Amino acid sequence: MNSFYTRQHRRLYIRPVFRVKFMNPCVFYFSRTGNTQTFAEAIAEELQIPIYDMTTVDPTIVNEYDIVLLGTPVNGFHPAPETLDFISHLPQNPGKPIILFCSYGLWIGRTFSKLASEVKKKGFQPILRVKKKMQRGRQWTPQDFADPIDEIRRVLAN
Repeated sequence: MNSFYTRQHRRLYIRPVFRVKFMNPCVFYFSRTGNTQTFAEAIAEELQIPIYDMTTVDPTIVNEYDIVLLGTPVNGFHPAPETLDFISHLPQNPGKPIILFCSYGLWIGRTFSKLASEVKKKGFQPILRVKKKMQRGRQWTPQDFADPIDEIRRVLAN
């Protein structure tokens, strides 16, 4: 952001230098019980973007997209080890925006701070974190994910 100071008004004005619209996003997820998969599928379906299970895809495919949405279940108040393994195999992507999301049952703990730390090592820039408390065995509807999806939509539109 650029800023300038006018002596006449004695105020600091901050103005954005640029805004980027992300035209080519995709979703990567890992799911152990199916909850994170349901969350990821709701995001992908609502936003009409590609979705990949990170256990079956080559991590270099992230190079084909402008922005990445990465989802994990919470495992002992941390990201699932499978998600951290996937991140460790990602190619360097300096400055590429990434949206982090998780599903959890009790508490997210250090999930987002650990994810952010690991993706930053690969050059990604976390721009949003969204979470959804979920219960095993419940039937979820698209409306259950409306709030987190709206947050994602707002970020992608700016």
